[in-house]
Amino acid sequence: MNYLTRNPVLKTSLRILLGILMITAGTGHLTFQRLEFQAQVPDLIPVGKDWVVLASGAVEILLGLMLVFWHRRKEQIGVALAVFFILIFPGNIAQYLNGTPAFGLDTDFKRLIRLFFQPVLILWALWSSGALEAYFFRKPVRQKKSGFYSLEAVDLNGNPVKMSRFEGNVIVVVNTASRCGFTPQYAGLENLYQTYREKGLVILGFPCNQFGRQEPASDSEIGEFCRINYGVSFPVFSKIEVNGSETHPVFRYLKGELPGVLGGDIRWNFTKFVLDRTGRPVKRFAPFTKPESIEGFLQNLLNHD
Repeated sequence: MNYLTRNPVLKTSLRILLGILMITAGTGHLTFQRLEFQAQVPDLIPVGKDWVVLASGAVEILLGLMLVFWHRRKEQIGVALAVFFILIFPGNIAQYLNGTPAFGLDTDFKRLIRLFFQPVLILWALWSSGALEAYFFRKPVRQKKSGFYSLEAVDLNGNPVKMSRFEGNVIVVVNTASRCGFTPQYAGLENLYQTYREKGLVILGFPCNQFGRQEPASDSEIGEFCRINYGVSFPVFSKIEVNGSETHPVFRYLKGELPGVLGGDIRWNFTKFVLDRTGRPVKRFAPFTKPESIEGFLQNLLNHD
């Protein structure tokens, strides 16, 4: 259950689904279900029912489009959508009290069930958009100073390592897993490291078990797997989480600086963040982008003093 609640793919899918439902409902407000929506407007509303339906339909379409496409503001949009659901709740109450049979709700029991569905929509909006974690359950990240070099992580042997140790290098930070279809990228990453380490390239691996449970091993087993199967010699750290309320500070920082095309959350194993010699995050590469495909980009950074 914990895995499902933090699964970014599931959350993104449900967020997009909710957005599509909002767009569909908003279209119904304006066209084929206009009269039925009018029947839900309480009589106490001091303006015309048709105006209320048209306005709410336009708002629903706008919020739906924003929920689907405006990934960088999905948490704020989730809150706005939850507020919208609260504002229209009196309409559902009025339908129950007045016995209005709109939308096929032709019995008091069906209309009562519809009332309980409204809180589900509110939680759906807040959870799928990440608003619950962002505004209610996020643990504060304490940092003495901002920037990548102020952070630290624990290596596979349990030793704390400050990121300032890698200052002045071009850095690739990647979340890894041992049982993933992308796991052979370990070899490509190691090849990059061996080729350019003398020129200032550092690769930092962070095992994570959040995607398909593809990194269930212990830290010692992970280290052994990396050495035996891929000859990994670049630093690999203790297993962490890269999404959700327990996101490691390194990935919280990187996701904030480089949110990506589909929003801030990491989508799968082997997402790669590249930082220049000043510690500034400059590029985010998707899991399916092979290490050899980013070699030219790294060369440009390494050759730039």
